[in-house]
Amino acid sequence: MKQKMIKNKHGLSIVIGYVLLISISIVMSIIVFTWLRTYVPSEGINCDDGTSAFIKETNYDYANEKLTVTLRNNGKFDIDGYFIHVSNQSDLEQIATIDLSTGIYSGGELFGSSIRFDGLTENYLTPGDEILSVFNVSAEYGILTKVEIIPTRIQIVNGKKRFISCSNAKVDETLVYG
Repeated sequence: MKQKMIKNKHGLSIVIGYVLLISISIVMSIIVFTWLRTYVPSEGINCDDGTSAFIKETNYDYANEKLTVTLRNNGKFDIDGYFIHVSNQSDLEQIATIDLSTGIYSGGELFGSSIRFDGLTENYLTPGDEILSVFNVSAEYGILTKVEIIPTRIQIVNGKKRFISCSNAKVDETLVYG
């Protein structure tokens, strides 16, 4: 009888070991999760309300593979640059997915996948100013139907300079080619 009890106690200590191992793993995962949550921002960084751009004029020359865009800052804040995308879809409700930033010919310089107006001055385009940009458009894209521009700014957030995409200030224009 005593031998059976000893075997049961040995089996019980293995189960207690597994329970402790699982409990410690769960507690450690909760601690790591709580710690990592502090690194993720609670809400996205947006541009200040009043940041706005306006496509004053577009000129799409399909034969010479050029797209000319005149952009005007009609908002309250300076703009640093923009993302430019075009679409060749007949459905104008489609999101423009072709990135033209690598095809810039004049009117800015490439900065990652965006166009900056002046590499030396932050938020170069002041309210009321205009800038003319010319892009080389490859014939492989086909006939373009729409251009979308999303302004960008350099803004101080929590004491640090941040490059911000102003997706709430996106503008688009239907292209007419001749």
